[in-house]
Amino acid sequence: MNKYMLPAAALAVCLGSTVAFAQPDSEKTTTTMSSPEGTTETVSKTTNSSDGYAQYRRTIITKKHYEAGAFMAPSGYTYSRYKLGEHVPAAVRGDDGLVLTGYGDYALQAPPSGLTWIRVGSDALLVDRTTGEVVETDYGLFRS
Repeated sequence: MNKYMLPAAALAVCLGSTVAFAQPDSEKTTTTMSSPEGTTETVSKTTNSSDGYAQYRRTIITKKHYEAGAFMAPSGYTYSRYKLGEHVPAAVRGDDGLVLTGYGDYALQAPPSGLTWIRVGSDALLVDRTTGEVVETDYGLFRS
């Protein structure tokens, strides 16, 4: 009986770990806003994803700024400050002039497979190449 206990325990650990890997990443955001009248409103939002980018999801407001010239938007594009989870239009993420291939020059980490750094206005955004979802923001990285 004892000789079957160890293999059974090992099998249970292996099966349990595969179930753990299948769980989606979850991020909970809580925002509290105050009005001039003194009332407050708290909103909680939980976002689930299974794209494996949870470790990259963050917003940075940088204190160091870089000179990279004027931002030249694609024709017909109006600047918008993107937040995590929003989607950048294909016209912006497909413009080679906005892709930051020299991300190391701006102290940005190397993007994982499937993501790329782009410049939108004075911000650097880490976006999914296919969907345009914003995974990380670095606000104010470039001087305007």
